[in-house]
Amino acid sequence: MPLLHRKAFLRRNPPADLRPDEEVFLCKITHEVFRTYDEFFERTILCNSLVWSCALTGRAGLTYLEAVESERRAQQSLQSFPAALVVPLLHLVTLSRRCRLTELCDDIYAFAKDCYFPGETVDVTARNGARHVCEILQVHSPHASANGAPAANGHTNTIVISDSDDESNVLQTPPAQVNGSKKRKPLNPSVFKYSVRMMKDQQSEPFTVKASQISRRKNVLSRERLKLLFKQHCEPQNGTIALKPSTVMKYRLAEQTFSQFFPVEYPLLLFSPTSKGAARGSPGQFQANSSSSLLNAAEEKLKLLKEQMASVTKEKARLKKEKEEAQETKKREREDKEKLKEEQRRRFEEEKQRKREEKEHRKLEKEREREKLKEEKKKYAERLKLWNKPREDMECEDLKDLPCPVPVQTRLPAELFGQTLMVLEFLRAFGEVFDLKDEFPDGVSLEVLEEALVGSDPDGPLCELLFFFLSAIFLALDEEQEEVAKDQAEDFSDALDDDSDSTQSALSAVASFAAAWSQLHQGCSLKQLDLDSCTLSEILRLHILASGADCNHGNAKFRYQKQGGFTLMDDPCVELRLAEPALMKRLAYTAVYDLTPGEKLQILQALVGKLLTLASSRDLMEDCVEEQKTARQELREIRAEQHRREREEAAYRVRLRKEEKLREQEQKMKEKEEKLKQQEMKGEDQMNSSVSGETPAENHSEDEEEQNSSSNKKKQKAKISLKKKQMMTSDPKTSSSCPPTSLTAEQLEKEQEKVRELQERIQKASSCTCLLPLGRDRLYRRYWLFPAAAALFVEDDSFGLTEDMLQPCLRPAHDSRIKMEDKEQVSEEGSSPAPIHASGPPVNRPNQWSFYSSMEEVDHLIEALNPRGHRESALKEALLQERERLHLVLQHCDTNKYSITAGDGVLPDPPSSCAETLMEVRLRDLLLDMEDRIHQGTLGTLKVHM
Repeated sequence: MPLLHRKAFLRRNPPADLRPDEEVFLCKITHEVFRTYDEFFERTILCNSLVWSCALTGRAGLTYLEAVESERRAQQSLQSFPAALVVPLLHLVTLSRRCRLTELCDDIYAFAKDCYFPGETVDVTARNGARHVCEILQVHSPHASANGAPAANGHTNTIVISDSDDESNVLQTPPAQVNGSKKRKPLNPSVFKYSVRMMKDQQSEPFTVKASQISRRKNVLSRERLKLLFKQHCEPQNGTIALKPSTVMKYRLAEQTFSQFFPVEYPLLLFSPTSKGAARGSPGQFQANSSSSLLNAAEEKLKLLKEQMASVTKEKARLKKEKEEAQETKKREREDKEKLKEEQRRRFEEEKQRKREEKEHRKLEKEREREKLKEEKKKYAERLKLWNKPREDMECEDLKDLPCPVPVQTRLPAELFGQTLMVLEFLRAFGEVFDLKDEFPDGVSLEVLEEALVGSDPDGPLCELLFFFLSAIFLALDEEQEEVAKDQAEDFSDALDDDSDSTQSALSAVASFAAAWSQLHQGCSLKQLDLDSCTLSEILRLHILASGADCNHGNAKFRYQKQGGFTLMDDPCVELRLAEPALMKRLAYTAVYDLTPGEKLQILQALVGKLLTLASSRDLMEDCVEEQKTARQELREIRAEQHRREREEAAYRVRLRKEEKLREQEQKMKEKEEKLKQQEMKGEDQMNSSVSGETPAENHSEDEEEQNSSSNKKKQKAKISLKKKQMMTSDPKTSSSCPPTSLTAEQLEKEQEKVRELQERIQKASSCTCLLPLGRDRLYRRYWLFPAAAALFVEDDSFGLTEDMLQPCLRPAHDSRIKMEDKEQVSEEGSSPAPIHASGPPVNRPNQWSFYSSMEEVDHLIEALNPRGHRESALKEALLQERERLHLVLQHCDTNKYSITAGDGVLPDPPSSCAETLMEVRLRDLLLDMEDRIHQGTLGTLKVHM
């Protein structure tokens, strides 16, 4: 378990009174359960703080997960440590006298890195260079005797385990005894030889190799792994690092010596000087010093235990004195209590009378307070009703500043941006029906439409757009004529009651003349002429002039049934011809590419209107209306089902709360009854012993009070029983009802997916029928969300507004109350309040557009909208309903599309003669090509008169 602030950390157990259905917070890091979010949040922050440390490695400054991972890696390293190395290394620890763990690791690593022990698995390199995995069987010293046994070390090692008072084992090594032979110098590990056997073949014969032929695998023995091993088995004793008694018992180190693992006298290990002035010496001296130091430690522990026993006896004597003093004080308190009882008997009557008077006074005060509270609540309810009543937005007192949207700045004039969006939405909604992808495979974007309106390239996007509109109109008119030809036998003109006047007859005559012009001069109808960039302007002009020629009595039935009684004056091209005669005259001698953006947009709008009046478009819109109705009906059914489930769950929770409250009340009543019984028993004993001289009248008054209290208890019991009966009668299924069935996670996901599909169907159908703004704010600005544009647009249209309508008009509270009363009287009579009429000067400013491009701005807008205003409350509700859609749309918003600054490198508009120049150059190229073909075909030559 990781350490918290270098101390042991204990997990928090679940509460004992935890219910199976109780909602709790689960900390997945520590697997703890919390009832409150604050405790859960504190534990999560604590687990992510750098205050944890690893219990095995001692690493500090870690998080909880990092400490757990460090312990797991350390435990893995300990488990993978070779077992054949553990006991020899622990013997080396007993032979060392280091004060620091790092120095101990360095000494043992320096000795053991070139030494190998029996049972260890190593790699042996043969003479031919091949490497074999072998096991060491025996270590041969260069000073071995003739029979192969290792030379005597000159000393014997014995380990004694003594039990102290705290039942801890102490490792003791007696001093070395020198047999008189001279001590040899420490040998180099490379002079030792080892008997090994191959691991693959256990039955193979062992063979002897030199130390230079043996090597360990990488990371088998390192300082870090030694340090981790010694941390588990060592502890500081008297300023030095020594083995734990549990380790000595586990590995039976007292029954073994180091020479059993490696045939060498005491290895050459360095010794740190002790704090008590112990000098360095031979290993025998070290063992003597260590045994004496361990004995001294045991004696010190005995002394400490004796001192603790003495302090405990002193503490017991002190506690005994305090107990006697407490008993004396209790006796004094008893005497004082008896005196107080006598005084209480005297004051009993006075207090009783005073309590009665206070009780009556409290009743009067409570009644007065209740009346005051009723009046205050009534006034507060009136003020709250007046405050929450919907009103004109500019009359609200708590208006907040709305966030400023970014103005729309494109290559088009600002007043044309709304009409451009209308054309763009039409192309998006009806492009699939009229095969828009034939001309624009990637679709039409705002940049393409801007280039079409601003640019003057004959082969640009404007030419392709007009190709699309004209070809779609001609194709749809051909289909309609085929249907009209089937119904020409019947005359349906009487059903229309069409009394054409002189204007309509004149317009029809002009349209018929324009329609016949191409047949007279070109030999074919206008629909059969070749459309290219040079003939586009003239064919467009002739089509606008010929619009309305097909409105005759022959197709009256078709126009009545399929086009809703379509007449000549309903044709958008006829309206354009009447409203803009100058545009038609200019189109007669100027190419459509050289018109202004506004004139081009008027032509596009007329063509859009022409397509919308066709029968195919009307059929599509009717289908979309039906699709929208069915989708809305399905969505309403799903919403109703969700509300029904929510109501059932809420009713079930309310039932559970009521049952719990009734149980608590019953339990409280039982506790009160038990307390009152105990008090009555005590009161009877006291009254029998102390108040024997009271008058019968007083006894009678006390009996009345007891009767009143018992009657109150009965009333409370009756109320609780009535509540139970009401619960049973109102909810007959409470006793046997089960919790309402809730949907599974998969069912909820399917339901949400179906809701999203229905919303998408509704949006797609509404884009083909009618696009409405989300609402208006206090300044009468419209808010639009277009499917073809990834932004929330704001339209500032000043039509019909006056200056005083845009100024806040706050009313005094007194006048508002009077007006509220008047309005309540009027509403009772059945009429509605009259709207506010403005009388200021009208607002004259062009139509302006702006937009919001991020959800942060939309959230600020929702917060700033006033829920008490007529317009802003509806707008706020619409924005909250469309918030998910706004979030998806604004993720792909590109502000550079709608806000082009001077630094963006936008080129100025080309001059008006650009298209004429390009067409003239193209005509010259065609003439030169024709001349070259005539000459190459030997058909003659062209003569040019200068």
